[in-house]
Amino acid sequence: MAPLELVLFWCAVALYAVATGGIVYALVFRNGRFIGRMIWVATAGFVAHGGAIAARYAAQGHLPWAGDYENGLFGGWFVVAFALFVAWRQRALQIVALGALPLAFLLMGYGAMRNPVLTPLQASLKSNWLVVHVFFAWLAFGAYALAMSGGIVWLLKRRNLGRAQPNPIFERFPPLERLDELIFRWIVFGFVTDAVAIVSGAIWARDLWGSYWSWDPVETWSLVTWLIYGLAIHLRVTRGWRDARFAWLAVFAVVGVVITFFGVTFVVETSNHFFNVR
Repeated sequence: MAPLELVLFWCAVALYAVATGGIVYALVFRNGRFIGRMIWVATAGFVAHGGAIAARYAAQGHLPWAGDYENGLFGGWFVVAFALFVAWRQRALQIVALGALPLAFLLMGYGAMRNPVLTPLQASLKSNWLVVHVFFAWLAFGAYALAMSGGIVWLLKRRNLGRAQPNPIFERFPPLERLDELIFRWIVFGFVTDAVAIVSGAIWARDLWGSYWSWDPVETWSLVTWLIYGLAIHLRVTRGWRDARFAWLAVFAVVGVVITFFGVTFVVETSNHFFNVR
């Protein structure tokens, strides 16, 4: 890492950790006012996070999208960007948005454990199609993260309604029907942007490797993940899956996204998608 990037990166991680812990505190001790404060903490972390990306760009001359560390850095930023956009637009969704923070926190932690050295961009990555591919891939990732968080909040709120002494903080959340609809919309948005990412990646692959599709492990997992979310949409539209079943599906489907972007490196030794350092 560049020196300034190092400082800003760990400032962002620390602030995200504080915000995540603050949400747990707010839920456990039923302090709804604490949630708004954590939005400001997360926003400060987001600013530091963006500064770390800018510092890395200044140090190596290209946006961070190559290697495990840069995937974690940029992917985490998109997750938080989506979360804060939702949180600042609608107060009732603040807890849903902040629920995505642990995922961003873990992505950045994973990236930091890899080798975050500064490297020049390989010639194979200098493509406009790659820009489109990465941008839409992270849009999809951010939407899927929100759907996961919405599913968790839906399940927690429904469980709270069945208690003898419900936690009043859950009254700040949207009704279950509204949450259910938002989860579906986030999945649809992620599904569409994911499709654009896959298609643009295939076009880029044709120029780079001479084939639109080569069943590379990352390609395969991206297709599997896209089909899982497509199945979720199908079950919703044609079979009427709602409420708990759909919430659980949104929670567990994100596992495919994590495997696509990060998990493949643990189980295979070679892939066309291993760029720079691992």
